[in-house]
Amino acid sequence: MNISPKILLGLLIGVLASTIWGGHAAVARLALTGQGLHVLDLLFCRYVPASILLAPLIWRERAAMRALGWRRIFVLFLFAGAGNLVLFAAALTYSPATHGATIAPMVSPIAGALLAWWLLKEAPTPGRIAALAAMLMGVVIIAWDGLGMHPGAWRGDLLLVGAGSTWAVFTILLRRWQVPAIPATAAVTVVSVPFVLPPFLLYRAEAFFSLPTSLVIWMLVAQGVLLGCVSMLLFARSVEMLGATRASTLSVVVPVMGLITSALVLDETIGPVKALGATLSVSAMLVAVLFTGRRVG
Repeated sequence: MNISPKILLGLLIGVLASTIWGGHAAVARLALTGQGLHVLDLLFCRYVPASILLAPLIWRERAAMRALGWRRIFVLFLFAGAGNLVLFAAALTYSPATHGATIAPMVSPIAGALLAWWLLKEAPTPGRIAALAAMLMGVVIIAWDGLGMHPGAWRGDLLLVGAGSTWAVFTILLRRWQVPAIPATAAVTVVSVPFVLPPFLLYRAEAFFSLPTSLVIWMLVAQGVLLGCVSMLLFARSVEMLGATRASTLSVVVPVMGLITSALVLDETIGPVKALGATLSVSAMLVAVLFTGRRVG
């Protein structure tokens, strides 16, 4: 079977975007638990540089944003803005990065399917229901595996469920309102800045900028440039080259890369039980995208 260079390039770009997302949990947990950073520091590094870089994109898509309206943009911000990152970052103070890299991205499609059934009247087929049930079982296995090794991890796991669920609401609203995902995400990033910058300047700016310069630069690049901007634009380009269905299958790379980077960067043990849960969820996620569908009504 011949695969065109365009498809190969699209796959490469999409995998790169998913790799950046997959490494987010390990980088954030290391910053919060091993390098003396605060959640406010992560918020500043994520939203301020990204908003500057994405401002031209928002200007280019100003007609779509004007049609969407500030009220809806603010609603999108409530589910996908700074609050979502607060849930994720707070979770990593309790849960290992292996949980952060797997539970949130796996909960999101499950919650999204339930919300689509309710709000969009898209009833899942029996095959998709089975795949989603298998994904949920994998999430439960991963969380269960952490109870003994990480006391109190259940608190973080609940926060990760919240982060995945709120992101699912965001994606469903994008579909319901027929909003392009990339400019909407960029707008949410910009709207987050007024909520992030004042408390950061009041309570954390002096402490943050007194950290080693190399660490400050790394966090600004990792959070703001790579995660907040580059990964999003790479994924958008991947969708253009592969189509939405093919590109969405690359989401399975996120938990896989999350487990790998957590093991390499933080020396976290994956173990057979967690590996089983991740394999079950990732396989079910792939099946849900490629071989199952939804029916309207």
